[in-house]
Amino acid sequence: MALLLATGTASAEVEPEPLSLLIPGDYHGDEAPFSIGAGWFALVPTTGSWQLVPAQAKVERIHDAVLDADGQATGVRITAQTDAIALLRLPDLHPGKVNTPNMRFKGIDKPLSSASPIAISFNGSLYHVGVKDSQAYLRNGSRTTLLPDIVVGGPESDDSASLLWAGDLDGDGQLDLLVSYSGYNSGGVCLYISSKAPGSALVHRIACHGGVGC
Repeated sequence: MALLLATGTASAEVEPEPLSLLIPGDYHGDEAPFSIGAGWFALVPTTGSWQLVPAQAKVERIHDAVLDADGQATGVRITAQTDAIALLRLPDLHPGKVNTPNMRFKGIDKPLSSASPIAISFNGSLYHVGVKDSQAYLRNGSRTTLLPDIVVGGPESDDSASLLWAGDLDGDGQLDLLVSYSGYNSGGVCLYISSKAPGSALVHRIACHGGVGC
């Protein structure tokens, strides 16, 4: 599935938000940036832990098997370190080990549902990620924050989501999330950061990298 970049909205009055999240992969030419700039970190698993590593990200033109004629190369391929699940660029990120809960993420599907919220014990606090009335949420004690853009439908719906990763990316001791989502011919990943959360909210959506299939 090709992905569409959706990290900001451009208009005559509003500048587009800086790119802060990319998922390595292949894209149509109008669905991913060909120039991504510098300052990226790759979120990668290591033995028993996760780390932020300065990313050796590469962007190249490729043949788009769906849209290109023979000899054309309008597609975009974004690559980084092996096993990187995301490329991140935020002011509060630093290289090194990332504090994560004692649970596996790489290659482990953690679907979100209303019937069985995911329990996460982290830094002496218990969080839950679940779904209520088709809307995903993060809960910690009496505080509950809805996760924008993450919708989970019933058995007949194409809308689903999974917890891709959780941990403390920005070093504030609170939980941050990467949540993957999919719908009819669409899908992507959203990033939620605790240190940017307004008021009593637990997290704030920083960016989503997603799009439509062909």
